[in-house]
Amino acid sequence: MKREDIYEGMSGIGPDLIEEAEKHVFAARRKPKIFRWAAAAAVFVLLCGVGVYGAAGGFTVRKLLLNGYEVRANISRIPMQEITGRVNEASEIIPEQYKTFPSYSSMYPGSFYKDVSSAEEAAAYIGYDKLQIPVFPYDHTDNFQVMVVGDPNGRISQIQIMRDAYSEKVSAQNWTTLFTEHYDKNVFDIGFAGDPSAEIQEFTTGNGLRCIVFEANAQLEGRKYMTAYITTGDVVYMCNSAFNTADLSEAEKIIHDWAESIK
Repeated sequence: MKREDIYEGMSGIGPDLIEEAEKHVFAARRKPKIFRWAAAAAVFVLLCGVGVYGAAGGFTVRKLLLNGYEVRANISRIPMQEITGRVNEASEIIPEQYKTFPSYSSMYPGSFYKDVSSAEEAAAYIGYDKLQIPVFPYDHTDNFQVMVVGDPNGRISQIQIMRDAYSEKVSAQNWTTLFTEHYDKNVFDIGFAGDPSAEIQEFTTGNGLRCIVFEANAQLEGRKYMTAYITTGDVVYMCNSAFNTADLSEAEKIIHDWAESIK
């Protein structure tokens, strides 16, 4: 695995989204778009303008001059003693990676992957009592894994559940990321490249959580992307959907159901 692949995995921005982000141009809208499924309690705020910062329920948002938005999630690092599952086996596996990886390899040590068959299995493997499993669409799931990032001494810094699912109309990705006491920052940076005229939105869920939503028009005509983030402090939750414009309502429902299931 390339180092940039590790970053992409932990940032919640997959290679396909990165590739499209480099090509697409965000559509400038003359007025804020209100999702049709938004409840009365879910108030949207349009964040626009150059060089503007805004705090949004654990997030700090800044519009860049040239390439879209910079979003920073404020996080609480989890003591390792609160993570009691078998995921701790990575503390022994990762140091061995550093010892055995050849210098000429295109892969990088420092990450361990565990295939799982269900969200319940992933949660049990991690063993963090406060971890939530958001609602995720469709029965068919591919690439269901737990990824662990650590240093040469076996200190685990990040743990992430990665899920992909799709229907005939919409493909969706879900990343749930935990940050331990060995993570070296109190914030997690989320970048999203795009045109300076790009817009992002935020809404408050029925459970009182702020959700940041990116919406992108891909260069491929009629294709769109929607990516949403929620943080509960100790965990950052992300959901992405890719869809044709005609299937916007289904993509919006995926984001809505996912967001409302987090408490």
